[in-house]
Amino acid sequence: MSCPYYWYNNHFACRKSGKDVNEDIYYKYCRNYDYDDCPIYKGQESSSGCFLTSACVEAKGLPDDCHELTVLRGFREGYLRSLPEGREEIAEYYFVAPQIVAAIRKRADALSAFDSIYEKLVRPCVEMIERGENEGAHKLYRNYVQQLQAQYLA
Repeated sequence: MSCPYYWYNNHFACRKSGKDVNEDIYYKYCRNYDYDDCPIYKGQESSSGCFLTSACVEAKGLPDDCHELTVLRGFREGYLRSLPEGREEIAEYYFVAPQIVAAIRKRADALSAFDSIYEKLVRPCVEMIERGENEGAHKLYRNYVQQLQAQYLA
């Protein structure tokens, strides 16, 4: 499992909450992957900061290790991370995704919104990745995230 923090704009931030993590938290929990005692992770559901996971788990009732999320995580750790701007894009996702999820959850049609993310982003991206169309999947992902930001964070 990947570590629960990321480096963004010269500071540590929690992947789960999208908030800054001070050095004490980083050295005590993040660096050692101590999820059980982490005050940020304790008691939070796994999809709370990821709209891709929320789309699969909440809207479609799939497990957190479903085929779709496994493909998308492999894409992130392989293709995306290997791009020159990949690490920065991944960090940006972990910063903005929890904000988008929180905004969606405030809406009465939250389940419908997550379902739409699954149908319009998750499923098409997975299909493109499986066909080896990584650039197309990446472009769709980037454009869709911009649409989500405009729709939910503007």
